Order: sequence, then structure tokens, then C-alpha cells
Amino acid sequence: MRQFGLALAVGIIATLASNSSLHAQQTERRAKAPEFNNTTTSIIFFKDVFAEALQGERPEILSENRQAPAMAPGSPGSGGMQSPGATGGGNAGEWADIISPSTIQDEVKRLNNQLIETVQNVRKFNGGGFEEARRDFTELAMLFEIIAEHDGDVRWKEFALTARDGFARAGFNSKVGTDNSFKEAKLRAEDLEQLVRGGSLDVREADPKATWDAIADRPPLMQRLEIAYQKRLKPNTASASEFNDNLEDVLHEAEIIAAIGHAMQKEGFEYYDDDDYVTYCQQMQDAALKVVKAVKENNADAARAAAGEVGQSCTLCHESYR
Repeated sequence: MRQFGLALAVGIIATLASNSSLHAQQTERRAKAPEFNNTTTSIIFFKDVFAEALQGERPEILSENRQAPAMAPGSPGSGGMQSPGATGGGNAGEWADIISPSTIQDEVKRLNNQLIETVQNVRKFNGGGFEEARRDFTELAMLFEIIAEHDGDVRWKEFALTARDGFARAGFNSKVGTDNSFKEAKLRAEDLEQLVRGGSLDVREADPKATWDAIADRPPLMQRLEIAYQKRLKPNTASASEFNDNLEDVLHEAEIIAAIGHAMQKEGFEYYDDDDYVTYCQQMQDAALKVVKAVKENNADAARAAAGEVGQSCTLCHESYR
């Protein structure tokens, strides 16, 4: 009996010791080590600080085999995180008064849908699709430069200049329809679709001193202006009923016209140093912004009058420069 009692006591002590050890293990349990997203950290940190952060002379860009202009990721005007207004000769805040983040984002999505069709196959592209690609990629290059400078909350800002350079190169190369220009267009169209779907781009070097002659050609943007005014703004402001039925489209196209008019006054655009040409661009921009104001005030008559001013500025400009 005495041996049984001793055995029972030993068993109880062993059980208590085991429970105490288990409790200690539970109370000392630590949090898991953090997991890092390579996509995010690659934007913030250099893989090789000496290779990526140090800058040499400005490279030649947009030549026959166009290379993206150079700038260290993460510095002002780069394809990484940057402060607004750091590139293209822009002033921080100026674009916010001309085009809204929602208009920029909607236009980028519309261009994405168009380019998916344009680059379906090489035969369609070489048969004339390259002209549409040139117009759309040129507008995209302009829009992503605006995104980089815009002080509003616009999507894709962290990839803006990487995208700008890629779209600019594709736009310049799409002056002709060849197998090589088709391959370039298809790759950049895939980049665009990835961004629109919420993906990312590998941030590449970008030139902080790039002027608009390296970003966008004037003729393709003039084609976009003609579509905006002749096919959309003019018919949609022709009557009160058309205006009321198409308020969003009128606002959208007016802001696109104002943005193109403003961009074409920037250093590097053809005739940017011609006072008469700049005056016509400014008149078009001002008239387009009057349309925007009329939409916000729901004033069909004011919108129609302002749209007429847009058309008049275009006509006067074409008479002198076309």
C-alpha cells in the first residue's frame, strides 16, 4: 500500500511538470518572421546601388532601336516613386486644374481596349493598324507623363515614367508597319493591360530631363484632337438634349482637349517657341475648360458656345500651320 501511494505521488508530480512545460512553450511562442513582397521591395530598394543609382551622361533615346531614357529608379522623374511635377518641364499642381484623375484613368482604360484589338495579329497591324497604334501609344505617353507630374491621386504613378518611355518608343516606332514594330507594339500593349488589371511593371531608368519631343509627336495628338472635337464634343453639344444625354462624354473629351492643348505648349513640341501657335493652343485649352465648367453647371448653351470656340481655335490654327 505504501508503495502504491509513492507511485501515485510520483505520477502526479510528473503530470504537473509536463503541464508546466507545455504552458511555458505556449507562453513563449513567438510571432512568425515577416514575409516581404518582392514587387514592392524592388521598387523601394536598389538591387545594385552602384549600377542603378549612379548616373552618367544623358543617353540618346528614341532612335531607330529606341532605348528608354536613363534615370535612377526612385529619384525625381524616374519610373519609381517620385514627386509630382519633376519631369517634362511641368509645375507641380498645374495638371490638376486641367484634367482629373478619373478622366486620365478612364482614357487609359479605353486605350487599353483599343490596343488589344489593334495588336491582335501582324497582318491587321501592318495593314493599317500601325497608324492607330501610333496615335494611341503617343497619347498614352502623354498621359503617363501627366500622371508623373499630376499632384492628384492618380493610379499607376509609381510606374508612370517607365510606362511613358515604353509607350513613347512604341509610338515612334509605329510610324511604319513592320514585324519589329508589331512586336514592340504587342509587348507594350501587354504592359498596359497588366497595369490596367492591377499588375506592375519592372521599373526601368528614366530621364528626368526628357522634353516633349522625346515623349510625344504632335501629328498623332492632332488626330486625337480631331476625334475629340469632330466626332464627340461637337455633336454632343449641338442641342440641349444631346448635351444632357452625354454629360460624362462631353466632360471627358473636353478635359482631353484641354490636356493636349496644354501639353503642346511645352518645350520640345513643334512650334512651341512660336508665339502665334502657343496662343492658339492656349485658346483651345481655355475654351475646352469653359466646356468643363458648363458641364458642372449643367448649362447646355454655355457648353455649345464654348465648343464653338474650341472649333474656331482649331480652324485658325490649321489655316496658319497645316
